[in-house]
Amino acid sequence: MSKTISLIKRESFFDDSFFQDAWGDFDSAIQTILDKFHDKTVKVDSGSRNECRDVYRNIRSSRIDDDIYASQALQVTEKDGRFSCVMDVKDFNPNDLQVKVVEDRVIVEGKYEKKSEDGSCVSSKSFYKEFTMPKSANLDQVSTALSKDGVLTVRAPKKEGSEVATAGDGTVSKSSVQQSSSSSVQQSSTSTSTSVKKQSVSSSFTSTSSVSKSSQLTSSSSITSSFDDMAKEMNDRLVFTHESVNLKLPEN
Repeated sequence: MSKTISLIKRESFFDDSFFQDAWGDFDSAIQTILDKFHDKTVKVDSGSRNECRDVYRNIRSSRIDDDIYASQALQVTEKDGRFSCVMDVKDFNPNDLQVKVVEDRVIVEGKYEKKSEDGSCVSSKSFYKEFTMPKSANLDQVSTALSKDGVLTVRAPKKEGSEVATAGDGTVSKSSVQQSSSSSVQQSSTSTSTSVKKQSVSSSFTSTSSVSKSSQLTSSSSITSSFDDMAKEMNDRLVFTHESVNLKLPEN
């Protein structure tokens, strides 16, 4: 299966209520870039949003020529089986942006161009992002929207009737979403896969006893004494073993 998704153009990202459920995700995406290249003490919220976006744009402008992905604000979430992605594509030509569904993947492609100051030459790079969808996502209903200020959203709802596994505490279990990126000039790829390997807990309770019985027990006192000796010997031989639980996260 392969199809191109229509790109709906909307108003500015934070002025259009259509994007409201993605505002927090884009704040988180900008926060990641600020933490990486600027100052971890700066926090993005509704009050500091405009100022933080200006700082982000300066970072992006100064670093995009070296690596078009490293400084790109991008956030992928999977909630209750629904896939959502928000990314900054302001630097890419909107006429060249294309979103496709190919089998179980969503692919976003575009072109980045930069003219020299005198306009005598143009350098360009291809933009490519690929996301492998969770099994519960409905790929027939993938939708995209592009804000006037260059923020792209991609959404895929959950299939009707699909179940989402929950943990013992009631939280939703998230399957990993694999991303890959490539450029005709520079390439980078990331893969997120989280697993927790639990070593099984085994416990055993064993007891052994060895009692020497005389051929004849002649009195109740001797019987009582024999049982006392048996109980003592059993207590001496009780064994309880168990393996500790090891939680190990993958190094990669």
